[in-house]
Amino acid sequence: MTLILAIPAEDGIVAASDGQVTTGEVRTPGKKIHRLNDRIVWAAAGELALIQRVAERLATLPPDQTLANLRDQLGYIVKQCVTDLVQMDFRTQFLPPDPERLLQLHFADFMLAEFPRKAEILHLTAMGGPEWMEDRPLVVGSGDLFAYALLRKYQGLKLDLERASILAYKVIEEAIEVGAYGLGPPIDVWQITREGVKNLSETETETLAEAARQLREREIELLVSG
Repeated sequence: MTLILAIPAEDGIVAASDGQVTTGEVRTPGKKIHRLNDRIVWAAAGELALIQRVAERLATLPPDQTLANLRDQLGYIVKQCVTDLVQMDFRTQFLPPDPERLLQLHFADFMLAEFPRKAEILHLTAMGGPEWMEDRPLVVGSGDLFAYALLRKYQGLKLDLERASILAYKVIEEAIEVGAYGLGPPIDVWQITREGVKNLSETETETLAEAARQLREREIELLVSG
């Protein structure tokens, strides 16, 4: 189970995820957001075999490319990895020649983010080509509907990087607390700006946790006083 989100801000992008990696019935702490180069991060939710193959291909890309230049190449990488897995899968011979059913055998959602002059968030799936999110948050993983519902009340707000970071932490934390999606800590937070990408330290993440707690208390106070 996975929950990964990217929230655009006026001065950057915040990417955050839960910290549990599930393999079969086993859950262990692990990173889901990764550095592609000094300016771009990527993350994925879905079948581990497909994600691993894509990660191997991403590691071979030139380090100085922009997300805009890589867009189509990234789409072809995902397409080729899916094709390879489908061809190796013994189940393929027992299925009718239906592209939709074949693609369902190996599926993953991929998120990439860069902030050259504005927020650029790219979404790729095994089912289709790359799409830009155009200043909208992107959520991938089993808890996506819950996270989108939490983000909806902040729709249209212009947030700076600090406030977007608090919001990202709060959404992931509340999704974990629901406990219905197999999510778990630690919460991993990244900031992408013109200066590059930064994975927040444990101390910085604890500061976000305290700010999220205060925000939640204020919401409760408003309900009680009302």
